[in-house]
Amino acid sequence: MWYCPERYEKDTVDLNEEFLKLKGELSDKEAKISLAKFLSANVGFTTELISGIKLAPFQEVTLKGMMNRNFSMCVWGRGCGKTFIASVFCFLQCVFNPGTKILVAGPTFRTARFIFNNLETLVESKGAELLAQCFGAKAKRNDQFEWQINGGSITAIPLNGEKIRGFRANILVLDEFLLLPEDLITNVLMPFLVAPQNMKERLEVREIEDKLISEGAMKEEDRMVFENDSKMIALSSASYTFENLYKQYSTWQNNIYHGTKSDDATYFISQMGFEALPEHMIDQTIIEEAQEGGSSHASFQREYCAQFTDGSDSYFSALKMHECTVPDGEEPTTMIKGCPDKKYVIGLDPNMSDSPSADYFAISVLELDEEKKHVTLVHNYAGLGALTNHVKYLLYLFKNFNIVMGSFDNAGADIFIEACNQSKFWQNERFKLNVLEDFNSESEGIDYNKNIRDLKKNYNLENKQIIYNQVFTTNWIRKANEYLQACIDYKRIWFASRANASGTAFEKQSIQKIQMGWTGEKNIGELIDIQDNLIHQTKKQCALVEVKTTAKGSQTFDLPQHLKRNTSAGRARKDNYTALMLANWAAKCYFDMQEYKTEDVATFVPRMV
Repeated sequence: MWYCPERYEKDTVDLNEEFLKLKGELSDKEAKISLAKFLSANVGFTTELISGIKLAPFQEVTLKGMMNRNFSMCVWGRGCGKTFIASVFCFLQCVFNPGTKILVAGPTFRTARFIFNNLETLVESKGAELLAQCFGAKAKRNDQFEWQINGGSITAIPLNGEKIRGFRANILVLDEFLLLPEDLITNVLMPFLVAPQNMKERLEVREIEDKLISEGAMKEEDRMVFENDSKMIALSSASYTFENLYKQYSTWQNNIYHGTKSDDATYFISQMGFEALPEHMIDQTIIEEAQEGGSSHASFQREYCAQFTDGSDSYFSALKMHECTVPDGEEPTTMIKGCPDKKYVIGLDPNMSDSPSADYFAISVLELDEEKKHVTLVHNYAGLGALTNHVKYLLYLFKNFNIVMGSFDNAGADIFIEACNQSKFWQNERFKLNVLEDFNSESEGIDYNKNIRDLKKNYNLENKQIIYNQVFTTNWIRKANEYLQACIDYKRIWFASRANASGTAFEKQSIQKIQMGWTGEKNIGELIDIQDNLIHQTKKQCALVEVKTTAKGSQTFDLPQHLKRNTSAGRARKDNYTALMLANWAAKCYFDMQEYKTEDVATFVPRMV
């Protein structure tokens, strides 16, 4: 269903009917003007003509909305084609409006590059020869992709406050809008669009008008009216109702329904789930698999139906995790190098497979607050590929964070620790890990006290005997999940704020001296981007976890069945949730070890009688 409020309704001329009335021959100028008007009025025909792409009716309507409104938001389900429609918009906008400067941005540079790369694919595809002729020079750097077109440009950048302030553009295309900090949107992006890009031209026109008015050759009311041609295109899947995306969505929706004709800015919103797509545009097999978990399942409603949910229905409440997230602009933020005066605990879920569809090799790093007995998730790792990459990354963590304890999943931990200790990278750094043997962290009562006593006796920070292997028994899984849930409920675990959301924090992290070759990333900027994103992904994984009781009465904590059945490379995973659970339990053991008081043992002292 499409709705247009009264203030947006206006009389339009059917240009196609006008063109049918044309008779005889047209001058060269008239022909060019008529062709431009015809192509602009028929974006579907234009797109197919210059790129070979045939658009569906809903895509044509969406493009019209984007091209004729200042603020547009597309909240679409998975597979609905947000990236594709943004790519088509970029080249159509530049073709019809010479000199347009478009900035494609997202919470990470990878997000922005995805739209840019999709645009490249469209331009270089068969049938797009006319479109390719519109584009000029192309430049790619570590933190910026730029392509010249029709006197303007399309530029992809990572989005942080300091970066965007150095650019000038009249159109912003923002992917993964739900991940953008609210302060950045309010204090940077909105003012960015308010300032007109053609200020020089406007001043020149006003000077001419002032002169004509003073000479009596023009009246005041005849001054040229400059239209606001700035645009913001927001693309996102649906989120929770407590997040900023829903707040922005509601604000723009209210402006559409209740705004007045005197309002300068205009708005367009498109909210579309998979059911609105033509049957040939969606893989029904994927939808059927997703629906097996229930069409009313919250994750299905958000991911595929583009519906906002309140996030209170999962075992780990998304709302409570949001409340346990440090507000943007406050510390601690995500870190690529720890504070020298802080202590850190890690949890590691190893996976040796390098298959694109395999589980991630995941690590979580928690910063300890020994006074309050709280922890904060400040760093994550989620990697695929060769074992060497994981070995290097763990060494990077130990060299840059003051790690005092770690818990590794017993399934594969011994093999991985041995690989690390025998690695030339570790040996060159004269670094070696030693395992704390026979520590049973799931024991209770007197047995647990005995285990903590032995842990304290065997623990050796200087010798790096600080790692223990955790066996995933049914009892421990239940206890660790219940403890993590309690920590979230009572705010004993926090999630760091985004470094990208604070210029000071971003600058502080970006000047850190680290071993970039060990991280697998090209530059520090991308590493910071990834950390901000992984915090969000970890909370998202936790929110997906379901608890079920088996026929024998034991509990399982896992992804919904419809997500587990997906074996594609982009499937949902829970490895960072597992690593977080391990790290959180290791922090509990560390605090208990520090609080344990060894009893003074009485010894015989001889004395003279």
